[in-house]
Order: sequence, then structure tokens, then C-alpha cells
Amino acid sequence: MNNSNQAIAVIGEQAIVKVFQAIGYDCFYDTEPEAVIKRCQALDTAGYKIILILEKTAAQIGKYLDSRASLPYPIIMPIPDTITHDNYGMQRLNQNMEKAMGIKIGEKL
Repeated sequence: MNNSNQAIAVIGEQAIVKVFQAIGYDCFYDTEPEAVIKRCQALDTAGYKIILILEKTAAQIGKYLDSRASLPYPIIMPIPDTITHDNYGMQRLNQNMEKAMGIKIGEKL
């Protein structure tokens, strides 16, 4: 279960996530919120450093993501998919960048 080269996992709908297997990431096809949270916990225990979750799925587990925001690893990031159009992933990225660097992406300097 642990991709020793990357330690990166991707979680979401098989049709979309399977593409990431081609570049060597470990893929998991969980979509139900409870299953995704359990998968994140298992991946954390297994030593994964980065977990990418499709935007639609990540939006459903926002409270869990918020509870882990202060932990250094694993980094859990939503990624855009072809289904969701509510900008949840970009909003989350902006929040993380603002927290880490003190700047908002897209703000005028």
C-alpha cells in the first residue's frame, strides 16, 4: 500500500483517479465520506505524506480536513475534478497558502 518513491495517494471516483496510477501514485476509489476518512487515517498510519482527494469528495469531509489542518503530515489537498464546479479546491488552497505564507492567491499586491 505504500508507494516508496512518492508516498502520495489519490482518493476518489475510479474513472478520474485511475489516471494518477499512470504517473505512479497509489489510488483508492473511496467516495463515501466515512470511507474516505477511514482511508485517510489508514494512509496516515502507513506513512503517506501527501493525500490528494477529488474536490467533490473533499467538500463532504470538510470538518475532518479542518481538524487536521494544524498537523504537518499527511498533507491532505483537494484536487479539481470534472464534476464539481463550486471552487472548493481553490478556496481550500487559498486558505492553506494564506496560513502558510500570509498571502492570498489572486490578491493584488
